[in-house]
Amino acid sequence: MKKWVMLFISVFILFGTIRPVNAEEEKLMRVHFIDVGQADSILIQTPKHKNILIDGGDKPSGPKLVQYLKSHGVVTLDAIIVTHPHHDHIGSIPEILYNFKVKSFYMPNLNIKTHAFGRLNKALKEEEVMVFKAKAGDKIEVEPKIWVKIIAPLKGRYDMLNDYSYVLKLVHKENTFLLMADAGEQSETALLSNDVNVKADIIKIGHHGADTGSTLPFLKRVDPDAAIISVGRHNRYGFPTRAVINRLKYLKIPTYRTDLLGTIVAISDGKRVLFTYEDDKNTLGVHAPYFDPFGL
Repeated sequence: MKKWVMLFISVFILFGTIRPVNAEEEKLMRVHFIDVGQADSILIQTPKHKNILIDGGDKPSGPKLVQYLKSHGVVTLDAIIVTHPHHDHIGSIPEILYNFKVKSFYMPNLNIKTHAFGRLNKALKEEEVMVFKAKAGDKIEVEPKIWVKIIAPLKGRYDMLNDYSYVLKLVHKENTFLLMADAGEQSETALLSNDVNVKADIIKIGHHGADTGSTLPFLKRVDPDAAIISVGRHNRYGFPTRAVINRLKYLKIPTYRTDLLGTIVAISDGKRVLFTYEDDKNTLGVHAPYFDPFGL
């Protein structure tokens, strides 16, 4: 049976902090899909007040991202996970390193000669951050009943750097999130052919909804209750593509997009997931459960 996934009303207090209604704080995990334009950044906040940042958007988003983290009570990041070294995933990470204490840092064993990657390595050295070159199969134990597992990239060679992205599976008790970064069809095919368990309640669609991935066989295997797309408004790439949107619509997967809703927050109590969102004016948006995302 599908878990209950819906959009619900929350109360925004100072600086846009979210306070769930009728919920016990110590039992909730929040996954913030932060609106950083045509880029990716995800903040995980656990019941025991641990903070994990996955990717950091592009360089221009730095001040906004720093402010967002501070407004949600972040002082220390227990971990930063960089999924791959493209500028729209690492551009703001140096500013994060300069503004917050970082306990651990995970990234793939990749090396590219770009300005963004050079800035990142410079900041890591200056802040003396220990870097772990994690790989598929490695598991990050966050706290009891919450963990992150790297399930891709698997061994082999890929044609595109995006397919070397970490694919992460976040588990909170009975709830599962599949975070695809920019992984595309070759990575998806490898996961399916190796019979990796990709079933998840929530999927963060790969590569901002590009048609390089999110294939129909893969989406069917994941069988999610809802999808998130992190994508910029009126971006020049035309993401998310109509092909991906049509696949999600065909499979009747409710879809939440940062270009339409702003920052999206999934709130998990370990059994069900509720969604809320915050637009640029910090106002509330309300939709019925399983609303038609393509009618927005």
